[in-house]
Amino acid sequence: MSTISILGDYEYVYVESEYYAALKKAGHDIKIHHEELKNDLEIIDEIHDAEVVVLMRERTHLNKNVLSNAPNLSLISQTGKGLNHLDQEFAEKQGIEIRTTEGVSSQSVVELTIGMMIGCARQFSVHQLYMREALWEQTPGFELKGKRLGLIGFGHIGKGVSQIANSIGMDVVAWRPRGDKANEQEDYQVRILSLEEVLSTSDVVSIHLRLLPEFRQFLNRDRLRLLKKGAILINTSRGELVDEQAIATLLENHHLLGAGIDTFTTEPLTDNPFKNSTNTILTPHIGYVTYDVLQRFADASLKNVIDWYNINDQVSPPF
Repeated sequence: MSTISILGDYEYVYVESEYYAALKKAGHDIKIHHEELKNDLEIIDEIHDAEVVVLMRERTHLNKNVLSNAPNLSLISQTGKGLNHLDQEFAEKQGIEIRTTEGVSSQSVVELTIGMMIGCARQFSVHQLYMREALWEQTPGFELKGKRLGLIGFGHIGKGVSQIANSIGMDVVAWRPRGDKANEQEDYQVRILSLEEVLSTSDVVSIHLRLLPEFRQFLNRDRLRLLKKGAILINTSRGELVDEQAIATLLENHHLLGAGIDTFTTEPLTDNPFKNSTNTILTPHIGYVTYDVLQRFADASLKNVIDWYNINDQVSPPF
């Protein structure tokens, strides 16, 4: 039987999966690494003999140097859809198959997005500062009911956010890169508008785009200036989609009432452009970080491995 290397399991969730038990029962040698691997040499040492590598999110980078030192590697099972940490072109040349797990974390990101919207509208971060300083100060916020939510992108997460926002009583509009799709406006009670109209008329703008090359710095300084005064900006997608310094300037100038930001261009965040912004909720890329999601990630990525063995082995293992 082969060697399977699981990397980035900081939360120790893989051993709880029924698919882990099935792979062990079939006789596969499974090695789980729970700590961060900090350089190529450490990664190579972990995967050199592996036929299969399982990755938790984008925690471990497999570049050309790493992949060229894994002669037995035939499958990478990646949690989530993001592949920017993998040299996909080189993997394809090496005949390494890449399988992903889509839609597993959507609900957790949806709930974080809604939480940030409420937190910014009611200025949670400002009131936390007051309370820690023993100040009894009440700064008015605003209700979300009756306000316009503008979604930039309308995939699984954007649709989930729209459903909750509609139940609150918000007017939901969206811009999507490829325009309207049949029945979506009716099914989700959302109107598809131009990008300029979504940005300039929404009380809350929430970003839900995939990090594709054409979307890097998509919300640049000029587009961000279209945001209406007193609006809230939420980014639980990717930091590279926006001009972070432009957002920080709009916050410091009080053009934006607040922002909820879970993802950053550089992670971990070291040089924080939002350190002088008071009504800003910052979280360290926790959109997917719930035990529910992590367990679903483990299950889905290991099921990918089982499916792959059943297709590629001449004698299928007893799953």
